[in-house]
Amino acid sequence: MGHFVELCMELLFGLSKGSPEKMPEIEYTDCFVIKHPRKKTLARICATLVSIIVFSLLWAFIKYETRYLYAIFVGLGVVLLSLSAYAFSFQCSVDDGELLRSSFWIFKKKILWKDVSCVRVLEESNEKTVTIALYNMAGRWMIDFNTDMENAWYVIKMAEYQAICIQQERDHPIDKLGRL
Repeated sequence: MGHFVELCMELLFGLSKGSPEKMPEIEYTDCFVIKHPRKKTLARICATLVSIIVFSLLWAFIKYETRYLYAIFVGLGVVLLSLSAYAFSFQCSVDDGELLRSSFWIFKKKILWKDVSCVRVLEESNEKTVTIALYNMAGRWMIDFNTDMENAWYVIKMAEYQAICIQQERDHPIDKLGRL
């Protein structure tokens, strides 16, 4: 039985483990958009909606103590739905002068390349994705991207073009991510 549980967990979470991605051979592009993959995000939204509907129906039809458990699952589903909606709406337009991040199509933040002093490429030993973080002149974190996002590697090429310092780090503690 223990091996069955271990097999199920490996199938569920095995995709996130592995060696970190390496930067592919890409050409410099002066304008691109970074966003989460639309198909994967829509699939997450649909799966979350289905689970919310199922647990809502269970909550409506079952009148015993487990009813509260179904309400908790509905609440967690709503949280997951809001996070998936944020991921669907996230978009960062990058050109040779600035990065313009928008979420929910109304909240916008502009970051100028001249304000970026360093780009860190953060790898974790047991994670497949790599984090690309941008820092300002004071050494404070400004924005980061994961390589599972579309076009995230182009940020490194843009930083090379802008002659910005690029640091490669491995197994960096998360609490140290906010500062250089």
